[in-house]
Amino acid sequence: MILDWFNTREAVSLGREIAKDIDRLFPPTPQNRKPTPGKKDQKKLDALMVRTRTFAQQRKLNIYKKAKLLNTVKWELRDAGHEEAFINEIIALLTPLLNQ
Repeated sequence: MILDWFNTREAVSLGREIAKDIDRLFPPTPQNRKPTPGKKDQKKLDALMVRTRTFAQQRKLNIYKKAKLLNTVKWELRDAGHEEAFINEIIALLTPLLNQ
């Protein structure tokens, strides 16, 4: 039971999927251009948020697993070349979804 507390395999996997989806929706852009999401992109982002919320509700994530998931998203996006401000916005968007 106690070892399950540290098992973050599913959280890391979801974090990587989220980062890949975000990278596909909002590819890194030059600093002089801002990404402009369309309605189709907004629907995909909403679906991603619903998937994240459902994952958190079904698994009752502890603080360690939440941190691991968010850190995975952050580092995957950073490695993909996204700006720090964009990454912080995504993390701020995902954090409340994990706390429900």
